[in-house]
Amino acid sequence: MTMKRIVVCDSGLGGLNIAGHFFDPQAGLDREPCELIYFNAYPEAGRGFNALPDERAQEALFRNALEGMIPFAPDLCLVACNTLSIVWERLRTYWQPPFPVAGIIDSAVDDMAEALTKEPEAGILILGTKSTAASGLYPARLEERGIEAARIHSLGCPGLATMLESDPGAADIRVRIASHAREAHERIRPIPAKLLLGLCCTHFGFAAPIWKQEFEREFGIPVGIVDPDEHFGGNFRAGKFSYHARIELFPGARDNIGRYFAASAPAIAAALRDAKAEPGLFELTI
Repeated sequence: MTMKRIVVCDSGLGGLNIAGHFFDPQAGLDREPCELIYFNAYPEAGRGFNALPDERAQEALFRNALEGMIPFAPDLCLVACNTLSIVWERLRTYWQPPFPVAGIIDSAVDDMAEALTKEPEAGILILGTKSTAASGLYPARLEERGIEAARIHSLGCPGLATMLESDPGAADIRVRIASHAREAHERIRPIPAKLLLGLCCTHFGFAAPIWKQEFEREFGIPVGIVDPDEHFGGNFRAGKFSYHARIELFPGARDNIGRYFAASAPAIAAALRDAKAEPGLFELTI
C-alpha cells in the first residue's frame, strides 16, 4: 500500500519539533506510516515573512510556497509555523491549493484552552513572533472559548526564532529569555498563582526547559509549558523523511539542530547533514 505523503511546512527549522513527534517510539505502531516531507518556506537569507512590507505580500509569497509543494503531490500539508498559519487564515478565504492544508492555530487554541480550564487559578502568556503577538488572534480565540480576558497575556519575541535556529544551546538564548521574563513581569498584573507559557512559535520548543527555569526564577511562582508542537500532526508515524529548502541552512544549524535530533529522530539529523539549497523550490516574487 502506498504511504500517504505529509508535508510539514515552516518558515525555518522550528517545525522540525513537530516532525520529530512523527518518530516518537512511545507513540506505538498503531499510527499510520507516512512519507514525511519537510518544506522550509523561509524565502531568502536575511529576510523572512515577518520582514515583508504588508499582509498581501505575505499571502502572495506563501501562495508561491504552497504552489511549490504541488510536485510533491501531498495528501496533507501541516502548516507548523504560527506566523504562516495566520497568513493561511487570510489566504484561504480566496485561494486553495489542490491538496488539504491545516494550520496549527486550532490545535494550539485547543491545547491552551484545555490547560486553562484544568487550572482555573492560572494565567497564560502567549509567546510568539512579533507578528503573532500583534495579530491578537490567540487571545480572541481563547476568549471565544470562554477564557476570561484578564487571564490572557501576549508577548512578542522578535529575533529569538533565528537565534534558536542557529544554536538552541547558545548562552545568549538564556540571556534573551531572561530578558523576556523581566519584560513580562513588568506587564502582567495581577500576578496569577501559576503562569502557563504558550509556546506559539515552533522554534521556542527548542528551549522549553529554559523558558520554565527563567520565568520561575523571575516570577517566583509555578510555571507550566503549553507546547502545541506536541499534539499537532495527527495519527501518523514517519516511514520516510526528506528535507527541502530554497536557502542554505543558517550558520551552525546543520550541526546544532542535527545534534538536537540525533538520538530522538536520527533521520532528521541525517537529512540536515546532507541538505542542499534548492533555489527553484518555489518562486520568489518579493
